[in-house]
Amino acid sequence: DDGVEFFGGTVNVKYLSVLFVGDDGIDTDKGYNGKIQYAYVMVGKDGHHATEMDGPNTSGASIALRSFPQVYNALFVGTIANNPNSVSSDDQYPALLRLREGTGGEFGNIIVTNVGDYGVYQDKCGGETRTHTLSNALTAPDYLWWSGNNIIHGTGHTDYYQKSGECSTVFNTAKQVDPNLIMMPLSSDEDIPFIDPRPVPGGAAFDNVDTVPDVWFESVNYKGAFSDDLWLSGWSWLDDAGKIPKNLGVSQIK
Repeated sequence: DDGVEFFGGTVNVKYLSVLFVGDDGIDTDKGYNGKIQYAYVMVGKDGHHATEMDGPNTSGASIALRSFPQVYNALFVGTIANNPNSVSSDDQYPALLRLREGTGGEFGNIIVTNVGDYGVYQDKCGGETRTHTLSNALTAPDYLWWSGNNIIHGTGHTDYYQKSGECSTVFNTAKQVDPNLIMMPLSSDEDIPFIDPRPVPGGAAFDNVDTVPDVWFESVNYKGAFSDDLWLSGWSWLDDAGKIPKNLGVSQIK
């Protein structure tokens, strides 16, 4: 099923890793209004979405039910061999991220890579304002901001966004460039022998970085979940299985 579910509440999370679950990596719904920084999700051959962001799911639902996740510095990794086969999903539509059911939120400093089909699928849109531009005229939780500086990369469609008929205004801008990760083959699934998800110094992950919205978030100079600090080292299954390098000489999770 899903890796981590935030159904309502206001919990804030830093350093979140989800690997190769059966359905969605991170699922938000039912008015969740929280902050997430440094998220790393890998979707395997049979998995579905790295994120599924929902809420509210009924027309005219109270604004209090609109979810508003603020997600900064996340790395979402798919595999070009992905063929969703989730028994707990209501469909098997292939897209690495899914934003639906009128969710609000902010998504900045995001890297979406190894996209075999669509990067972001948008369906069941509500009355939220969807925008690539933050402004003081926007009022939370009634807007959904996807930064045009976010990176989407892979072998999928020229337009990495897809929408259903319920959506009139949708996202259409991203940096379609290689994020220059040190070692992340296009077929990075649960059988991969070794990876290094950190960005190459001076690469695309360090260009056009978004400013974080408040002091809870740490101000950084990169996109994605990592800079030179591979914080997965010492506590992730990837480390136990010898699939990532050791984090020698660099501080780990604070």
